Amino acid sequence: MRLKWVWLFVIMLLLAGCQPSYWVLEKERIGEGSSDLEIYANYLQMHADVKGYQVFTISEGKKMVVVSLGSSENDKQLEVSDVKFSSKETVVTVKRKPASKANETNPYILIGLDKIEGEFLVQDEKGNRFEETDYQQ
Repeated sequence: MRLKWVWLFVIMLLLAGCQPSYWVLEKERIGEGSSDLEIYANYLQMHADVKGYQVFTISEGKKMVVVSLGSSENDKQLEVSDVKFSSKETVVTVKRKPASKANETNPYILIGLDKIEGEFLVQDEKGNRFEETDYQQ
């Protein structure tokens, strides 16, 4: 009986390991992603009205999504609420939270993804979608 539980646990770990994953890159480590990320972060602070997302390819084909709120919400910060992967779509859901202090002209978050498959959507918890910015890399 105990052996069955051990095998079930091992199978669950293997299945969990097969799922694509995401991570949030700390802003202090932005230079580790690529120089394009640093340039874009500076661009966001100089163009405070830019609201939306931009996707960058980083090492080994992984993706980095930068989501910005624009200056109208500079008293907020973003955190990842959920990321769903399927063969048809990749959906990133972010949550707005009050910032401890407004230290950015244009608040943003750096979300790393192992991959993007199908349609790509970035939305808030209410289902409001962020549009891709018109930034030229």
